Amino acid sequence: MNRFILFFIAAIFSSSVLAEWTQIGDDVGKTVGVDTGRGVKTFVNKDGIDKSGDYVVMWTLRNYESPVKVNGKKHFSSKTLEEYNCKDMEYKTLSFYWFAKQQAKGAVVYSETYHGDMQPIIPNSIAHASWKIACGK
Repeated sequence: MNRFILFFIAAIFSSSVLAEWTQIGDDVGKTVGVDTGRGVKTFVNKDGIDKSGDYVVMWTLRNYESPVKVNGKKHFSSKTLEEYNCKDMEYKTLSFYWFAKQQAKGAVVYSETYHGDMQPIIPNSIAHASWKIACGK
């Protein structure tokens, strides 16, 4: 378990510095079906795609023009590790990190790891755009 945690910590910081982020959305109103309305720019790391059968894991980065405040914690960017089911058009969040500055820089304000179920991808959403890139569609 400790080895798994160390892998994620190393991946977070190394991929932020070395990642080639490709922008896939700019002020897109729907982020997984929710109207954010806060000037969101969304990026994916195509170089970090890890595929195993019908499943793909890929990092997504979101920058916010103005700070997002949740439970008293402000952040200007979030970095999410997501797993996509290419066959069934589903995804789930594996972990996410909120950063004090854009481009996943500055202090980590909050982080969480999930063990949830796959969710259907809403057509024409950012999740759909990410799924298409991750799965090569």
